Amino acid sequence: MSWNDGISKELSEFLTDALEIGEAAEQAFKSVIDEEVQGYESRITKSVPIKTGGLKASFTVKREQGRRNWYGYSAEFEGEAPNGEPYQKIANVLNYGRPAGENGGAITGTFFISRTIRRLKGLDERIEARIAAEIAKRL
Repeated sequence: MSWNDGISKELSEFLTDALEIGEAAEQAFKSVIDEEVQGYESRITKSVPIKTGGLKASFTVKREQGRRNWYGYSAEFEGEAPNGEPYQKIANVLNYGRPAGENGGAITGTFFISRTIRRLKGLDERIEARIAAEIAKRL
């Protein structure tokens, strides 16, 4: 047995632990994002101000997988209403409102999207707390 066998073993254990902690931190990050997106989706669909169902049904949330080293989702109103208006445009008008003019009467904004997005404030801190808790469990 040579003098560096203990060092090699300790270094190997350290690297194994570091890898496990990194994986746990990544999983914690992803779980917070997933939970927040589910909450966002639920709040948006509950607060859509039109009762026809078409706008509410057009809201989709998809996991974005096209970018490397990136984790996230896209959330949007897809498709068109029976009159040909894009659902995303309808949602934006209902959110922000519209003055009276060529497109018809004024619409007062409900800010249903804006309010829901504001609830995501502090997401970084929630992610950091979850990661810190995961690391603390492993140390």
